[in-house]
Amino acid sequence: MFATTGIIQGNTILTNDASLERYDGRKVIITVLEEEKPYDTISDEKLFMLSDALIAQNKQAYRELAQ
Repeated sequence: MFATTGIIQGNTILTNDASLERYDGRKVIITVLEEEKPYDTISDEKLFMLSDALIAQNKQAYRELAQ
């Protein structure tokens, strides 16, 4: 599993994470955060905390993705 941040532009997600290339062709779950600012940089700790919370809330979607 991998987590990163990006910006949606049209139907493309822009990110500065070159390591995504190794995941080419894999299925993903995209969560759009409701916020006033279009993009904020957050600490890794906060990112992991948010990621863990989203995974816990969407367990069924991850089970379906794994099939």
